[in-house]
Amino acid sequence: MRSILKQKLLWIAALGYFVDLFDLVLYGVVRVSSLREIGIPESDVFTWGATLLNYQMGGMLFGGFVWGAIGDKHGRREALFGSILIYSLATFANAFVTDVHTYALLRFIAGFGLAGELGAAITLVSEALPQKSRGLGSAFIATIGFAGAAFSSFITQHMSWQHTYELGGMLGIALLIARMSVHESSLFLKAKMKNAEVAWGSFKQIVISKQRLKIFTLGLIAGIPIWYVAGILSYFAPEFAKGYRITGEVTAGTTIMVGYIGAMIGDISCGYLSQWLQSRKKAVFIFMLVGAIMAISSAFFLYDQSATTFYFTRMIIGFGNGFFAMLIAWMAEVFGTNLRATVAITISNLIRGSVIPLTLAIQFLKDRIGFNRASILIGVVCFGSALVATLFIPETFHRELDYLEE
Repeated sequence: MRSILKQKLLWIAALGYFVDLFDLVLYGVVRVSSLREIGIPESDVFTWGATLLNYQMGGMLFGGFVWGAIGDKHGRREALFGSILIYSLATFANAFVTDVHTYALLRFIAGFGLAGELGAAITLVSEALPQKSRGLGSAFIATIGFAGAAFSSFITQHMSWQHTYELGGMLGIALLIARMSVHESSLFLKAKMKNAEVAWGSFKQIVISKQRLKIFTLGLIAGIPIWYVAGILSYFAPEFAKGYRITGEVTAGTTIMVGYIGAMIGDISCGYLSQWLQSRKKAVFIFMLVGAIMAISSAFFLYDQSATTFYFTRMIIGFGNGFFAMLIAWMAEVFGTNLRATVAITISNLIRGSVIPLTLAIQFLKDRIGFNRASILIGVVCFGSALVATLFIPETFHRELDYLEE
């Protein structure tokens, strides 16, 4: 019976990430068509597209702090319920926007809602599974989530942008109903009952401790390449294809789809590699290195290639990028039960929010050194910093999670 409940929890957590990535990819695919249809001139599509992406990620940044605190103060389950409800309503409303300012506001609210999904789900699953299976649980969540991204990039190319937003909202409501039967983490409940006087869900506890702040910052730096690939290389694939003089049409939707197919294979592979090596650190480092080599080197050999070669390269880069869930699980394991959801939810959204300075950087540099050269420079900085940061995060593969941060 207990095994069945854990399997059910895994599926519900994974489907939450499915909906999460469905929405994030959805905007990337319909960015151009939706902005054109509400009256944005062609010359302003890139600028407004980046702006709306920043609004969405800004919502996720703000939501990360709110849902993180809720997850530790009131429970992982509460964060999962509240976040999916807000996301579903905002995403459904996106189908009816007629001006860019309302569009931006709703992307902010949807981003705020989505912020609680991945971190809360991984925290709940990590506390429910035995130590030997935690890595595989995170890999399963990521695999189903990336399937949502691939599905989104496929289906949104065969529906109007309004209908895709309606579909995203309805998927969220269906998931909300499915979550009615989810139970709170027993590890969390027991620890909260015995240690009510300890600070729960306080981000201040991270900031005031040099060691905790150091590890949190290293985890954040380690995750930034994920959104360099997803938020820059994939979302703006048509612009890159023009710079590379790619023959044949390249769309953001197909690029995102093949990238997430690669990431889906990569994440389950990263989970198994972590189990085989008995190390989070080694598995994440190896995948990050593969992603770095492919992302940077591709900028030199893609010139005058076909669209097929472009897509295949993006899929391989996506494979190397398949360490996000493992990284979040790793960071959740580093911190005690009273700060675990705060860290997992906050850091996952700060990583996603890193796309804001990344898009601002590429907008600033593209007119000075060119779009592709700007992406290379930003990529070298992101991957180089992340590889170094990974070396200094403590290993947690064998760590038991029943402890608190004093």
